[in-house]
This record gives sequence, structure tokens and C-alpha cells, in this order.
Amino acid sequence: MIRGIAKGVASTEIAVLLAPFGGDPERIALPRDRRTRRRKGIAYVFVPSPHAARAAIEALSNSTLQEKQITLELADERPPKKPRRFSGPPRRF
Repeated sequence: MIRGIAKGVASTEIAVLLAPFGGDPERIALPRDRRTRRRKGIAYVFVPSPHAARAAIEALSNSTLQEKQITLELADERPPKKPRRFSGPPRRF
């Protein structure tokens, strides 16, 4: 996980930054706030091995990207999604 992402940073810039560590450009997520649709200022990047992830953290933490300081850390595993419930009237078949 990368914190401190500037508003205008594209996923391609993050892919270039993490390419030496095996970062997968197809698996970069820049989450947005559900209500405002603005980016949250964080990015999730899939790195294939824990060793490569630690190397990226050591090399890139506290560096700058588009004049903002970024920090890297290992992200927690994503919990499984809860099933959605239909809240409308009961359907008859």
C-alpha cells in the first residue's frame, strides 16, 4: 500500500515506480471515496513476493512522487465481501 498519493497521479506512474520490484501494472487500485468520488490518496499495488515488497518499502518509503512524500507499507489481506441483501418487497414466483 502506498500512502500520500497526489491527486493527479496516474496508475501508469505508479507502475513505472514499482516495476523494478515486480509490481503488476494490471493490479493497481486507486480507491475513491464512495460519497465524493475523490481519490483517497492511497494506492494498492500487487507485488508477487514478500521479499520484493519489503525491498520496495525500504527503497521507496519517504521518497517523493509529484512533489508529495509517499510512504509504503504492507497492506492487510482484504476481508471477504459480505453478501448484499435485497431490501425491496418480497417477490412472488
